[in-house]
Amino acid sequence: MLRELLIALSVVAVCVVIHTAGLVLFGQFLIDKFPKLQRTASMTRQILALMLVFAVVMALHLIEATLWAIFYHLRGLFDDFETALYFSLVTYGTMGFGDVVLPQRWRLLSGIEGISGVLLCGLSAAFIFAVINALFKRRMQQRNAPVKTYSSSESGMD
Repeated sequence: MLRELLIALSVVAVCVVIHTAGLVLFGQFLIDKFPKLQRTASMTRQILALMLVFAVVMALHLIEATLWAIFYHLRGLFDDFETALYFSLVTYGTMGFGDVVLPQRWRLLSGIEGISGVLLCGLSAAFIFAVINALFKRRMQQRNAPVKTYSSSESGMD
């Protein structure tokens, strides 16, 4: 049992590295692109930015669930990869239908995968909240910004 738990914690560690590195790199990309987004902060651009955020976050979660499925498949815990992936997705997302289960010796891994999935989904939710908060603040700044008027002497039109 200890061996299986150590293996599971290794998979969790790899998933955490993938997830945090992915969010940090994508966050840096957004920060680098954010000034352009601020200058042209139309509703359409903000919607597209949020769609991109959701796509990247979903991709990270799918990669991590697939990593678990690869582990299950390589260990021969399921008959085929599709079943391993199905099990991993419902376990990672903590739905756990129970129609497919791990062999008794390995069943603790499903709980560990579920816990890691919940925690990584929480990290994603915090990241999405931060992005939405930044976009919302920008919209509020635009709305509350005083309209600057120029006199003819300031504009150089004399």
